[in-house]
Amino acid sequence: MFRRVLVLAAALCAIPARAADPDLKFEKYRLPNGLTIVLSEDHRLPQVSVNVWYHVGAANQTTGRSGFAHLFEHMMFSGSKHAKDPDAILEQIGASGMNGSTSFDRTNYYETVPSNELPTAIWLESERMGFLLPTLDEQKLKIQRDVVSNERHQRIDNVPYGPTQQRICDLLYPLPHPYYECVIGDIKEIQSASLDDVRDFFRRYYGPNNASLVLVGDFDPANAKRLIAKYFADIPRGPEVKKPDAKAKPVSSVVKETLPDRLAQLPRFQMVWNGLVPFHDDEPAGDVLSELLVGGKTSRLYQLLILEKQVASNVDATNLTLGLGGWIQVGATARPGHTPDELRALLQQSIDEVKRNGVGPEEVERAKLKIVAGQLRSLERGSARADLLNAYEMWLGDPGYLPRDLARYRAVTPQAVQAFARKYLPDDRRLELTTVPAGRKTASAP
Repeated sequence: MFRRVLVLAAALCAIPARAADPDLKFEKYRLPNGLTIVLSEDHRLPQVSVNVWYHVGAANQTTGRSGFAHLFEHMMFSGSKHAKDPDAILEQIGASGMNGSTSFDRTNYYETVPSNELPTAIWLESERMGFLLPTLDEQKLKIQRDVVSNERHQRIDNVPYGPTQQRICDLLYPLPHPYYECVIGDIKEIQSASLDDVRDFFRRYYGPNNASLVLVGDFDPANAKRLIAKYFADIPRGPEVKKPDAKAKPVSSVVKETLPDRLAQLPRFQMVWNGLVPFHDDEPAGDVLSELLVGGKTSRLYQLLILEKQVASNVDATNLTLGLGGWIQVGATARPGHTPDELRALLQQSIDEVKRNGVGPEEVERAKLKIVAGQLRSLERGSARADLLNAYEMWLGDPGYLPRDLARYRAVTPQAVQAFARKYLPDDRRLELTTVPAGRKTASAP
């Protein structure tokens, strides 16, 4: 799971002596209806972060129903039987950071509230889970279909290079794979969603036995348990949800595509490979490789393409892990007057250098320090800590995985990074995507 981390100014040769890692004390239990609860006290601030993960995302969609998980994320904000306007209620009690998101594998809802308003937050989350269907009607569905369609226009269709990122999903996960069309979905399929379709999707995936609730912050555990039992215990268990098992056909050759983009001002070139699942043994080495390639002005691609050769305006690398297999991406956007072919040659040069000669211990230690420090600094925020506990619970069934997670990254060696590049970045099995400004000529797109 590629982690975007805080950039530290110091370029250190080795990880220095450190204070003890934080001890994220927690208590985990389950209600009879299957809802998993994780409680983590922290009385430093008079507030509580409430975080619910539903184990449903693009992975649970079927052919012709792309974007359903994302559509339903929006539906869950449209009000329920006893809470007509949940956002207004949260604003009235002084909540912050309230929102939701959908990924390939999960949907979450979260807010941070003053400690004395914890009952309101727990009640509202139980309303989403237990009392949404009675008020779900055609008008609400139409509104949210249009909101999601507009979001696709804003984030994909009308954003430079957005269609190219969407194309990655279509090439790596061809139909009938559920990741096809990524998370946002196809507008025609979203607009064709019926009220019965949406109700069936809710009944299937939004039961308490397919969810986990995390509280982090200033609360009394005994009182929190009483509130959770009061508002969640009577919600009936849903059907058992089988883990998605769709298999994507691995890329078996070099697949090249040139994509005209009417909004792009400069050409862009990307290489994409099949990737890993979350918490795979090789994940940390991939994250370290991504970091040393593009993590700041001392990184390899920044030094070569931007400072030395001055052919690129930006560079990027991603090691994205997903439940049904992710992807690894390296890319660059050209400076005016330069071509995708120049970018391709220099990106290839950098990858070949890692494969052939490996990487230095100093740059590996620097990358590890930044990743670990970024993870630790994020834990200062209760909302980030709640989200991490939920991620550990969903993927591993162990909210207390943090020490072992950090240890995985601290154990990465230069040899492991080189081995990752050799194993997962083959020259003969990848996508090569060239985005060109529509109507203009480039060396790669005459």
